[in-house]
Amino acid sequence: MLEILYFGRLSDRAARRAESLALPEGVTNLSALKNWLDLAHDLGGALQDKSIKTMVNQSLVYEDIALQGDEEIGFLPPVGGG
Repeated sequence: MLEILYFGRLSDRAARRAESLALPEGVTNLSALKNWLDLAHDLGGALQDKSIKTMVNQSLVYEDIALQGDEEIGFLPPVGGG
């Protein structure tokens, strides 16, 4: 099972902080998962935003990677501060 974590404003958009799901059929990599989640939760492309950081198994990833179906994936929006 995938463990998906949404942080900051993404948890508001997705109406959840976390979810567990089996790797959807036809989804084999990170970019396909982002597309699937965007459509499944009507996120309006939020996960495609270049400012969103992605972590897989608690490590930042910067490229599209193949998924096995047992990863923890976190989506992190930029953090504001002042």
